[in-house]
Amino acid sequence: MLEIDLPCAQQFVINQQMLLSEESSQSILEVIKRIHNVQIDTISVVARSHDLILYNRCNNYQTKEVWEYLKKGKLFEYWSHAACLLPIEEYPFYVWKMNYRKNNLRPRWKKWVIENQSIIDRIYNHVENNGATCSADFKNESSKAGVWWSWKEEKTALEYLFNIGKLAIAYRENFQKYYDLTERVIPSNIDTKPMNEEELPYYLVKTIFTALGIGNYKDFRTYVGSGVTSYLWNNRKKAIENFFDKCINEDLLVEIKIKGTPGRHFALAENQEKILQDLKPNTKKSMKFLSPFDNLIRERNYPKRLWNFDYKLEAYVPKNERIYGYYVLPILDKHEFIGRTNIKTHRKEHHLEIKGLFFEEKIDIDDERITRLTIAIKDFARFHHCESISINKIKPQKLNQKIESQINI
Repeated sequence: MLEIDLPCAQQFVINQQMLLSEESSQSILEVIKRIHNVQIDTISVVARSHDLILYNRCNNYQTKEVWEYLKKGKLFEYWSHAACLLPIEEYPFYVWKMNYRKNNLRPRWKKWVIENQSIIDRIYNHVENNGATCSADFKNESSKAGVWWSWKEEKTALEYLFNIGKLAIAYRENFQKYYDLTERVIPSNIDTKPMNEEELPYYLVKTIFTALGIGNYKDFRTYVGSGVTSYLWNNRKKAIENFFDKCINEDLLVEIKIKGTPGRHFALAENQEKILQDLKPNTKKSMKFLSPFDNLIRERNYPKRLWNFDYKLEAYVPKNERIYGYYVLPILDKHEFIGRTNIKTHRKEHHLEIKGLFFEEKIDIDDERITRLTIAIKDFARFHHCESISINKIKPQKLNQKIESQINI
């Protein structure tokens, strides 16, 4: 067992997530291979989630740049914990998931498939004969809704064929999915056979603890979605931790005792020395505005447990119940969560509106931190091609003059 203090754990986790490196990565693929999955999301108050996740980890990342890697077959799109972009090398694991989904359809899906096989065949034949196809290429001839989200039947058929691996996403255009036959999308040098079941538990351990650094059984069962852990261990704490103990005996894992943090935590045994390293981040550019769906915080119990940072995306909260605002981004500085910001880009006006900056009460906002905040805001504005910045509200108010004067508002 390795005993460490909380800042040491925080620092190691953030470094594993490629948010604390001395210099950000130059390679999009390097980042995605480390963190495994990048969540795709439609909300575009600022840059979409996948762009923010990569902006915070890659030097000189440009909006929408990641989609070129999908087109080139370096990445693929599928369901991990949610809809994600994934390294093409991980495809066999997801083929297993595709097969599992096909053989374990939810009753509503199963009924729809049985009743609409002719539609499924028609859509597959259309894609086979016409190449990359989007939902808008079809009119809903029956005017009947599909099984999900009131999709038309053709869209439902496309998604079903995608879910079971018969179709894949060839590319996106204006965020619209274009589906093609899987064998025309996945490069010929990639193994398209499903991963062997005996490999699954060890694959999960290696993949998840490489990406997250340190975690408990809850973090483990959610990072790539709970379906596989449910299949293997019924998502039960005791069963998962029994396997962790087996991995400890095999020198694959080490148990981590984090001072002041209850419960069992684990990390890859090969990372023990790395955990204890005194990492030195790029102090000038160490502050980041994270996407609500960033790998570090998308499972809200994780930052709550390791940072006592209670974060909620209030876009899904009724307006009159919001505390901070519609789309609020956590603010990470080195290894600390120091606050959150309600922020919006006005693209036509090239203007960045910071509706609110809210700092945690326990955090000391000194001059050095304000300098890092200024750099972060100006970099964020440049990334969004914004030429002007406004701040409507700062809490605590005593920081107004210092922050606004540095940003030249």
